[in-house]
Amino acid sequence: MNVHKENITNKYDTSIIRTQIGIKDFQLRGQEMPLARLKGIKKGLLTLHTLELMAISIYKFQITKKACNLNLQLITAMCNEMTHYQDYEVKFFEYGWKPSKLRWLYWIVGFIFGFSSRLIGSKAILKTGIWVETKAVHHYDELLKTIDWDEDTRKVVEKNQSDEYGHASRWKMLLQSDKA
Repeated sequence: MNVHKENITNKYDTSIIRTQIGIKDFQLRGQEMPLARLKGIKKGLLTLHTLELMAISIYKFQITKKACNLNLQLITAMCNEMTHYQDYEVKFFEYGWKPSKLRWLYWIVGFIFGFSSRLIGSKAILKTGIWVETKAVHHYDELLKTIDWDEDTRKVVEKNQSDEYGHASRWKMLLQSDKA
């Protein structure tokens, strides 16, 4: 996994929170693809879309009113996760699909993780972030290995995975610095 991490994290600038996209970046997809390939892509997009909603909710409910570096980092991470969520929602519509009607369940799970870790304190927030982002990286790895993505969607998935590595690293660094 470390070799893959090096390739992904060096390929994308994780300091960019919201990637610029233009009209040329949108297109209708999947018309000439076999159904089996489409089924895999749809399953992958459903997984990523719902997990990003959960991540947004976790960060949203970890943020407090306190003016501190941790809150600034949580806001930044939340915004970045929101772009991932939008990326996958756009891909759904480009393929002619709709997001899951059950995605609200992931909002609830995110609320539970986010709010409960906030109640416990900053170390719990950081440990939750590390755990969630590490799980996300593994999900991304599996989906990148097992799904035959179209080239543009694969690039989006790889960029978003790179961001997840960045989040996990940031939370580890904050936890180790004890400046939470």
